[in-house]
Amino acid sequence: MTLAAILVGRQIPRPMPTRLAVSALLTICLTALPGGTARAQSSGDSDGGLVGLVLPVGARAIGQGRAVVATRAELQAMPYNPATVDGLERGALTFSRLQGTDDAGFDGNYVAGAVVSRWGTFAAQLVLQDYGEIPLTDSSPDVIGSAEIADWSAGVTWAHHWRDRLSYGATAKFFSSDLGVTTGDGMAFDVGLVYLPRPGSVPMSFGVSLRNLGGDLTYDPVEGSTQEAESDNLPSRVRLGVSATPERFFGLPAEYRIALAFDIESDLRELSNSSQHGGIALTVHDLVVLRGGFLLLDNPYVDSGDGDRSVGGSFGIGIHYERFEADLAREVSVSELGDETHFSAGFTF
Repeated sequence: MTLAAILVGRQIPRPMPTRLAVSALLTICLTALPGGTARAQSSGDSDGGLVGLVLPVGARAIGQGRAVVATRAELQAMPYNPATVDGLERGALTFSRLQGTDDAGFDGNYVAGAVVSRWGTFAAQLVLQDYGEIPLTDSSPDVIGSAEIADWSAGVTWAHHWRDRLSYGATAKFFSSDLGVTTGDGMAFDVGLVYLPRPGSVPMSFGVSLRNLGGDLTYDPVEGSTQEAESDNLPSRVRLGVSATPERFFGLPAEYRIALAFDIESDLRELSNSSQHGGIALTVHDLVVLRGGFLLLDNPYVDSGDGDRSVGGSFGIGIHYERFEADLAREVSVSELGDETHFSAGFTF
């Protein structure tokens, strides 16, 4: 679809025994690993009519290279893995905004809230993406008009845990895509797990999520056109990750805490097309958080050549005072549309 081409370069469960939970998690991980380093050829199916479902959100996630799938008690990680909202004390609210460059002409907003109950954590999220005015062309490169492009999604999430080792969650979301000349909408689902092998003794966690599961997105026929309605595959993704939070890191004082994370994400239909995310966060005196990350992103619209990968980095800073938090992050050399700035504010109950 038109929007995909424009944005090239962006890009109640029952308790279970520990051994069964680990086996299930490992099975999912092994099944979802990319099948090799060689890139698979495109299947010819369109993938990306609703790119807003995979565009990055959340300043805290952005600051550490989007490597957040294995975290817990993090509301801004919910779009990447619904299980990550488990672990909140009582609840939280957050707002994050993506500000693109003036030349790119687009911006995005993410707002979410969560509340913890005896039946689990219930959360809701809203993502709005505005891509601005896009020029339209026909068979020639000459511009024949323009269209306002935007999409949004709204979802509800439920997450819970078994003991302190396994968090699980699911999200149901409604999405809508407006390409200016036609619109489409539908439903999608996310599911995910976060597993802690030995809470309190081994400071590591593992995460896995399946995102944007559902049927094809069908656009309404263009008014006045004889062409039939077009369909796009949802941008379904599988993401695996690991996070480590050692008590002491190379002798740093206890007032300085380090968190390390690494994620890999693949297209469910082409598992060899993968993106890698790495990040680090340094918390100083429970007040200031410094973040950094690297990104090796797959471009699903380019099969080979220099344009099939985007390599870049990110950095960010956050201030957390009592229950209030504010964060600023920037991605560098990731998007062909220019560097992006993300900022957020939040409150925990």
